[in-house]
Amino acid sequence: MYTIYADNGNRVSVNCLKCGLELNIDITKLKNTQNNLEGECKCGEPYQYTIEFRKRYRESVKLEGEYFIHGIKEKGRIIIRDLSMIGIRFECLNPHHISKDDVLRVKFNLDNSMRSEIRKHIKVIWVKDRSIGANFIETKFYKEDLEIYLQI
Repeated sequence: MYTIYADNGNRVSVNCLKCGLELNIDITKLKNTQNNLEGECKCGEPYQYTIEFRKRYRESVKLEGEYFIHGIKEKGRIIIRDLSMIGIRFECLNPHHISKDDVLRVKFNLDNSMRSEIRKHIKVIWVKDRSIGANFIETKFYKEDLEIYLQI
């Protein structure tokens, strides 16, 4: 299954792998219900895609780091799984007391040649067991390091 990215108008362009026909599809109805697009080209060739609605590119990574919860002085080790210019997804290696809307500080090193250290404050968007998704509170600090790393 291939991943395709929605534009700002909630449309995607799909090229048939058999005949090359380009299909422009309105995906407005799918935005809040599903991320899969299945159908059939006019030539009869079936297609199946995963739709990505994100506004920013997200890179799959495996970076070790730490988190610090403000207020209760909890800290722990994490593995960052996804990284973008505006947020991260990470897994805590141990049980934690992180909740939605918490503000944390994370610290990790990129796996680039300079091993750039990144320290950012984040706001937790969702928590599912030990997996956590968060947005960076400030996006200007380390912007150049992240842009180069993510090749944006």
